[in-house]
Amino acid sequence: MDIKDKKPEPRIPDDKELVARAKKGDKAAFEGLVKMFSKYVYTTAFFILRDSHEAEDASQEVFVKVYLSIGGFRGLSSFKTWIRKLTVNTCIDKLRLRSKLKDKKVSLDKITEEYEVVFTRFSQNLEKKFFSQEAVKDVLKIVVDMEENYRIPLILRDLQDYSYREIAELTGKPIGTVKTNIHRARKIIKEKLKTYK
Repeated sequence: MDIKDKKPEPRIPDDKELVARAKKGDKAAFEGLVKMFSKYVYTTAFFILRDSHEAEDASQEVFVKVYLSIGGFRGLSSFKTWIRKLTVNTCIDKLRLRSKLKDKKVSLDKITEEYEVVFTRFSQNLEKKFFSQEAVKDVLKIVVDMEENYRIPLILRDLQDYSYREIAELTGKPIGTVKTNIHRARKIIKEKLKTYK
């Protein structure tokens, strides 16, 4: 087959184009956004809620909110930043609703690449000698098993780039407590990774 005869690969629209089309009521464009961000939303929800079913419910709720309110999205921030905030707020609300219930302990015997997506950022905050591709699964288990007071601010700060002040507002904790808990959470990871060597 001659090179000239090859058909060009179909162009994949970026999120900005999909958002612009979705705002005009293009359902296919909205479905494209769901496909593009579903793993990101689910993974974020999973690490906050520590429950796959609740993470699925939260994801569906987030995309319903996106569908209902995308017409008002003004683009002052990126779509990813917007959907990240929706996801975190939705999960925080769910945590508040179940706050009277006993916190769930989750055991991850099998961790897939799906959960590893958001952990690429941890290398920025963990010393390299403690962090490698092989250590990712260990880090995942450590974070999932952490108490909520440590897990939530750590995820918001190290994975979602929220400021300490934003985390304090979201969690209703003093900013000093937030900083202390994040510091302790990082220390927990480092100490536990040492025992895995």
